[in-house]
Amino acid sequence: MAQLNPMLVELQKKIQDYNKNVGIIIDKVAREQNKWTIGFVVLNIVIFALLEIGASKLPTLVPGISNTIWSFVITLLLLLVELPMASKKGKEGLQELQLNENVITPKMNYAGEWEYKTDFRVQSPDDGTDEYKRFKANMEDYKERGTSVWTQDVFELKIDFANTTSKDDQPQVIWHSNPISYDDRQVSWSFGGKIWWKDDKNYANEFSGIEQYTVKKKDAMGRPCRLEGHLVGTILVGERFYVVDAVSKFTRKI
Repeated sequence: MAQLNPMLVELQKKIQDYNKNVGIIIDKVAREQNKWTIGFVVLNIVIFALLEIGASKLPTLVPGISNTIWSFVITLLLLLVELPMASKKGKEGLQELQLNENVITPKMNYAGEWEYKTDFRVQSPDDGTDEYKRFKANMEDYKERGTSVWTQDVFELKIDFANTTSKDDQPQVIWHSNPISYDDRQVSWSFGGKIWWKDDKNYANEFSGIEQYTVKKKDAMGRPCRLEGHLVGTILVGERFYVVDAVSKFTRKI
């Protein structure tokens, strides 16, 4: 059964709550705008009064036109400039109320750089073939160490990049992961890749499998920071398939 992305479930709930509260949000913006508008009106009344006091001590600026009219015109022009500013100020608080697809709940935030340690174990019995000998010689007690970079939004969690540090006497494993299924307690994904044997001989060496991990620890921000679990995979050597499993751990670096 397909697993529903938990972040999409949470986003759907936020949208439903948001839609219920649209009226409250509109009222909040209106109150902010009214507050600034009233403030600017009061300011302009004060400015008008000051202009009137100053204008009354001056001779008529333009014959036939009272200085009071000029005070009123100046005050009105200031008000026309300030009203759009009141609208802008009223909307400033709206941004924090907007739904954002990049905001991830800490308990389900897996984005970052992870260090991994994977210890493989051979599970297929010896069938006496050269393919099995090659498989066992390369994969028995093989230890994979490296770092990986995970990216995430509400639509997808995936491993963007992985860098495995291999010694000269080890096979080279190149793999890529499919998008990760997850919640706040566990993660799992399927993967595919290739293995380059120690002697570089080119067989049909396809590697595929599934990994599943449980969240064992969270950091001070509430994000998962240590994952422990298992890997189960099949390796194609020539025309034969063999099975490995592994005990594996991911530790957050960033």
